[in-house]
Amino acid sequence: MGTISVFVSVSLDGVMQGPGRADEDTRGGFRHGGWAAGYADQVTGKYVAEQGGAAAMLFGRRTYDDVLGYWTSVGEANPFTEILVNTPKYVASRRADTALAHPNSTLLAGEAAGAVAGLKERWTA
Repeated sequence: MGTISVFVSVSLDGVMQGPGRADEDTRGGFRHGGWAAGYADQVTGKYVAEQGGAAAMLFGRRTYDDVLGYWTSVGEANPFTEILVNTPKYVASRRADTALAHPNSTLLAGEAAGAVAGLKERWTA
């Protein structure tokens, strides 16, 4: 079976919500968005760009919209933009009619656990 690796920003106290901007994810009254922005530096950027060797990327729909919406707007000067655009992307969404705005994107419709399990089976078959 294939391996799925996770690349995630998480604070030491376990916060995984809204790391990029204050208004990124305010669900449940979350008011601390943007907590990771001050920690980005060239070392972090270099590491993220080096991780671009993945065969594919897996996103939830909200993360897909937000991450690709931001990184494709900053221009080609950032190496991560090219990686995001050119790497195959799989997007889990409960809605079968979800529109995917970025190239090389495939919808995994239905419940995420089953959709991702099916994807793993296809990649390892």
